Amino acid sequence: MRKTDRTKRPAPGSRKPARDNQAQCAKCVPAKCCMYFSIEVDKPLKESDFDDFLWMIAHRDVEFYTKRRKWYLMVKTPCRFYEPARGCIIYPSRPRICRLHHADECEFDEAYDFDLHFHSYEELERYTRKRFHG
Repeated sequence: MRKTDRTKRPAPGSRKPARDNQAQCAKCVPAKCCMYFSIEVDKPLKESDFDDFLWMIAHRDVEFYTKRRKWYLMVKTPCRFYEPARGCIIYPSRPRICRLHHADECEFDEAYDFDLHFHSYEELERYTRKRFHG
């Protein structure tokens, strides 16, 4: 399994001031980072690769995006351990990916910076058709 896209690294010399994790998370309701997960996937090269992607995006709450020439599958489904009133109810024993996610990398007050973003089957199908059939 490939790594998830949960870390944003600032360009050298452009580091933002460090943020307090707990304070940042407390004002982020619902917690954006708990509402989806992304997994890097192999870059589609052939039309049959895109056909496989079309099968995946035909399912509810699935999207694809590219960032820095890498492709990601995004599944928009909330973590079952997140409650808006209480936050993470397994916080002391949360998974490693959650523990490593830091407020400095938080997308709370930023727009997603994707190069391409496919929200639907139709968007990806149009892109595929244009790419392979002009």
